[in-house]
Amino acid sequence: MTLRELFKLPKSINEKPLIAVPLTLGPNDKLTPFAKKLQEQNPDIVEWRADYIADDFSQAVMWQQVKAGAQAELAQKDVSAMTEAKMLSEMDNARQEFDATWPVMNMQIIKELTASVFNTIGSFPIILTYRTQAQGGQGEMTSVEYATFIVAALRSGFHFTAVDVEYTLDSELRDKVIDVAHELGVPVIISYHDFNQTPDVSALIADISKMPADVVKIAVMPNKEQDVTDLLQATRAATIQQPLITMSMGAIGQRSRVEGYKFGSELTFATLDGLPVSAPGQVTISELLATWTK
Repeated sequence: MTLRELFKLPKSINEKPLIAVPLTLGPNDKLTPFAKKLQEQNPDIVEWRADYIADDFSQAVMWQQVKAGAQAELAQKDVSAMTEAKMLSEMDNARQEFDATWPVMNMQIIKELTASVFNTIGSFPIILTYRTQAQGGQGEMTSVEYATFIVAALRSGFHFTAVDVEYTLDSELRDKVIDVAHELGVPVIISYHDFNQTPDVSALIADISKMPADVVKIAVMPNKEQDVTDLLQATRAATIQQPLITMSMGAIGQRSRVEGYKFGSELTFATLDGLPVSAPGQVTISELLATWTK
């Protein structure tokens, strides 16, 4: 089964790979300009990089906002030291109540974040991704928080075309996320990223393919041209059953993003014109299409 078939996308009239664009907006960014460019450039898929926004609504951050509001209100009052101490004690009790109700609050927050993305993006297929800092992203959540976020987003009532699950996630948590995704009929991309070097790509492909992955994705950093060639050759030589996505990052690896489909990589990432990249070496859709038409 091809990636296009797995994602239930229309058949292509050419042999080019799927094009995915990253949605990397934070809490202070507006979705509408992104949506407008999306309609203009019409890629195949949007990858929602939730790590750019989810941490701003974490339990620690939300409590700090609640606490700061209470402290500001207290500072405006002319109270005795005894009254102030009592109010601070009540704040401790409020923290316990906040912690107790957080799971429900968290589910609602994640549902609202997910709804805002789907309502703005419209009919475009969406890959759910939370990329941790260890794998090159912005996310600072713990493994448990990471898994909780992904599961809550999957169960939010909005159907994702696929979910990206990091290869390095704790195995028990990874299996939990995969089980939920499959229960909901969402294909799982198991991804591995190395921002320092190009390891044995063939071995990684073989290892990940043995997991309950519907798609295998590998992104690595080349330190020389031969690293890019090695990745492309490993992609061509792969004999796995799942669709495969591979890329070399950075300036040296750009040709893998443009030519990778010739070796068997079924998706490439590009950015909408004028928007920031989500990984080093990404080109714009315009640049990608211009290269393909040469």
